Amino acid sequence: MRENILLLLQIITIDFFTAFGLYSILYLIVSIFIKKPILYKIDEEAVKFISLAGVIYFAVWIIGIFVFYAENNPEEKSDMLNRMFGKYWIGFWSQPILWFALTQLLRFKKVSKNALLRIVFSFFLIFSIERLIIFTVTLHRDYLPSSYRMYNDLDIIYPSNFFLALLMKIMVFLLFVGIYYLAKNQIKKITKTKRIEN
Repeated sequence: MRENILLLLQIITIDFFTAFGLYSILYLIVSIFIKKPILYKIDEEAVKFISLAGVIYFAVWIIGIFVFYAENNPEEKSDMLNRMFGKYWIGFWSQPILWFALTQLLRFKKVSKNALLRIVFSFFLIFSIERLIIFTVTLHRDYLPSSYRMYNDLDIIYPSNFFLALLMKIMVFLLFVGIYYLAKNQIKKITKTKRIEN
């Protein structure tokens, strides 16, 4: 159960939140040059989808807290409670609440249509607080060993592959948005026909 919850949270954060952040940046750039209604409709559905993903993420995260607490031994339970409500409680609660708040604020059209807010939200959806801290620490001068090399001979990431990976992440995200849109419309049709029959 624990592994399934962690996997679901990882899928939502990496494949949906990060991809939405990348998509938003791409959308803002493309919307400068292309002013077609279909582009705005896709963005509207993407915002609705990420808002739903934010609710699901927060619900799964809360369920995960209870599951992890129930599966732990007494010493681990004490440590978990100390992390949740102890001296450094803000580190435990800040990231999930931030992601939930950002995704829910996007429900408001004034927020989702504001380019500056979308860029800020995209940044916080792409880079978690933990990633920012790790990035800052790894760039710190005293942290780097003297034999530090930027690339291993076998681990070179070519720019074309990197951009292709980002593009694929956005495409998969848009595929899920399309599935969400079709499912939502299908549910509306079914409920409409049931109302007519009754």
